[in-house]
Amino acid sequence: MFNTKNKFWQKVQSNVIFIAFAELLIYNVGLLIVYRVRAVLDPFTPLVGEEYQFGAYYSLYFWLIIPIIMTLVFMRLTCRKALRVFTEGSFKKKLGSWATGFALGFLSIAILDFVGYLSGTRTIVFGEFNWRIIPMLPLVFIQASAEEMLLRGYVPSVMEEKHSLDTICFVSGTLFIFHHIINMIYYGFDAMFCLNIFLMGILYCLYVKWSGNFWISSGAHTGWNYTLLCLIGPGEEGDFPGIIGGTAKSNIWFYSETGGFQGTIATTVLISVLIILMLYMIHRRAGKAEIISLKEVSGQD
Repeated sequence: MFNTKNKFWQKVQSNVIFIAFAELLIYNVGLLIVYRVRAVLDPFTPLVGEEYQFGAYYSLYFWLIIPIIMTLVFMRLTCRKALRVFTEGSFKKKLGSWATGFALGFLSIAILDFVGYLSGTRTIVFGEFNWRIIPMLPLVFIQASAEEMLLRGYVPSVMEEKHSLDTICFVSGTLFIFHHIINMIYYGFDAMFCLNIFLMGILYCLYVKWSGNFWISSGAHTGWNYTLLCLIGPGEEGDFPGIIGGTAKSNIWFYSETGGFQGTIATTVLISVLIILMLYMIHRRAGKAEIISLKEVSGQD
């Protein structure tokens, strides 16, 4: 089945249902192992203390390295070319793509927060710098990369030969919703949250298509989560370790009680605008490439 020449199994492995099943299996089995490991060993308790509420994030995000390893092994066995999304290009190019993505993620949350403030939905409280947010960055990077390797690494690499970009984006966005089921179990179901997570999954796919580099989606995902978790976000003063805290009134426009920023119409509008922009830039680049190709052919003739 793995890297097989058997046409039947090749067809199975190119099937959308199989791809979705394999991706969700890796993710959920990986999480199950994570929770079992954390119950036995937690290296961050001495650092943050059991009473510190964000200690759970340190532990969870660190142990997500387990599904990352599982993903890499699965890629190696079933789709070796998928590993190229992490290895192609120089370190400088990868770092530049990641930084670009991080800036996009940060700016997205900053815009949503500022719009909420202008609307009167949001109050802002500038808190003191909390040193615990520093070691959170590499751990949030691990968490974001665990999902991005699967959804914007494995899934497109397996599907690209048999399926269009539209289908790849749809599958990746849908699976992204399943990755956030635990959020809805904890906070409650939110239809706008599901829609926006779906759109974000599409946007991250388009980022990769536009840049030709997986690391931009890893950076965007990291920037979004890190900014929301550690830098900017509403919450009662003292409950949030971020630099900018405050409170927010729940409404469907700017801040949802169940989905936060991710469950609002403002986020839908922002992500939709970015998707349209990326589609324009991708088609523009494709058009330029076609013109260059035609010129080369004409020159040869």
